[in-house]
Amino acid sequence: MRFILFFSLLLTFTCLSQDTIFQVDTTRKVLIINPLPLEQFNLLKTQGTGLEVTMFESGTTFSLPKRAGTNYFLSFIQGQAPAVFNSKNSGYILLLVNDYFYMDAELSFSEDNAYIVFKHEAMKYYNLLTPAGIAFFQRFVKNG
Repeated sequence: MRFILFFSLLLTFTCLSQDTIFQVDTTRKVLIINPLPLEQFNLLKTQGTGLEVTMFESGTTFSLPKRAGTNYFLSFIQGQAPAVFNSKNSGYILLLVNDYFYMDAELSFSEDNAYIVFKHEAMKYYNLLTPAGIAFFQRFVKNG
């Protein structure tokens, strides 16, 4: 019994006496913000089989099915990245190619800034929305 008590006290003392060390990175990292590469855009355009969108605030979920839905969605993005970023995202997008998961994306809306962040193979690509894309997604950003 004494051994268990001694061991418990030793373990507690050891855990409490450990210093937390924070490593501070003082180097300035350069992030390169690029739009979706043309190769991936063309793959989605020619082999995309649909997508599903979930809006966070309104809770709305909808699909744009088949290749026509994917191409309709692709008409909403510009070939340039945003210069300013929003503090939160407004929706989640799942994109399919040949009926299998290919990539996901997040939609980000603010009054002055609307863009999509595509995520594929540990890379992120940023595209501004066109005026038609802003008008389309604005309907789903907030519930009524």
